Amino acid sequence: MTTAERTQSERQRRDQILKAARAVFDEKGYESATVSDIVRRAGVAQGTFYLYFESKKAVVVELARQPMADMALRLQRILTGNESFEQILRQFVHTGFDVGGENPDLCRLMHLGSESPQELDEFHEESAVKDQINLMFQGAMDRGDMHRMNPQIASETFKSIMMGAMQLAFASENDLDQEQIKLNTADIIVRGFVTQPSVG
Repeated sequence: MTTAERTQSERQRRDQILKAARAVFDEKGYESATVSDIVRRAGVAQGTFYLYFESKKAVVVELARQPMADMALRLQRILTGNESFEQILRQFVHTGFDVGGENPDLCRLMHLGSESPQELDEFHEESAVKDQINLMFQGAMDRGDMHRMNPQIASETFKSIMMGAMQLAFASENDLDQEQIKLNTADIIVRGFVTQPSVG
């Protein structure tokens, strides 16, 4: 077997484990799922799992990477446009909900509060999305479009509002309309951060 073939085979096995883990987490929830469940679904030995991931928490972090990278790419397009700060914030919220709607199982997994693995907090800390939020707020303050405040506090507050709204929309057992949650969240964020919001 050539190096290229071995690399391809390893990538396929890793993807097989990730796909199985995503299905198991969706069926059983994070807490109830076990590595044994994942390898059984993937059709690999338990030792094979540990060649690629040190724990099921590491799998969740890996599963979160793709939607977060996708969101970062979409946000980059928003931030390089000519829209007002208010429009940017609204698009930011809508993008978060779009990505959540495209990945509802991962969204539930990432926003389940006490069930959510602690490693995800660290992942959020190092993600490109966090850097984009910080730059967005600093630029808005420099232009006078945003109330003056500590950018780190602003960023953490923004993240908390978004995570709470995403949990309400995708991870909670309720009959609330996701579109209404999205629109209300955008209004709340605009009123809290924009110096002269157009909302009443």
